[in-house]
Amino acid sequence: MDKAKFRSLGKSVLVLAVIALCSGLLLGLVYRLTYVDPLLATYERFAADTGAAFSAMTDEEGASYGNGRVVYYAVSDDGSVHAFLAEGSGGFGGTVQLYVYVRGGAIEKIAVGDHSETYMDRLEAAGFYDNFIGADLASLDALGVDAVTGATRSSTAVRNAVNAVAKYYGERVAQSAAQRSSAGGECHESA
Repeated sequence: MDKAKFRSLGKSVLVLAVIALCSGLLLGLVYRLTYVDPLLATYERFAADTGAAFSAMTDEEGASYGNGRVVYYAVSDDGSVHAFLAEGSGGFGGTVQLYVYVRGGAIEKIAVGDHSETYMDRLEAAGFYDNFIGADLASLDALGVDAVTGATRSSTAVRNAVNAVAKYYGERVAQSAAQRSSAGGECHESA
């Protein structure tokens, strides 16, 4: 290979390396500027939906129950609101995220999060979420709620998410509160 071709090849490789480096740096910068921390975004959504302050996530690991999953769980700083970010699978477009808020053991509010469903508006129009609002989580049969005609799979995904919240609440929140209550009662009896 002659020197002219070798220099030309070297220049081309150098130009491509500089372009790749600049592209990588620009992509990194765009990522840094546009990145949204999912945990921080969830705190902000919990606060916006309830008007309560949330400064610590109680559970960042969550738990799965059948076709539903609790992603995050937090208790408001004043202890009055239990907030859940839950996901339900089985929808036509995939997974549906719900923000579920519980006060006094009953669902106070449900807000729809990320999803790819086409028929979620039909659930709102049919009053589907009203089946859960005010429901006591200890006795809620979310999977037994009738689906909305024309949005059966979207209904299923929502039911799966609400069911996960009910199971999680019963197993981890209510049970823990009962244990603390009975432990407190034992202390008073021995005192």
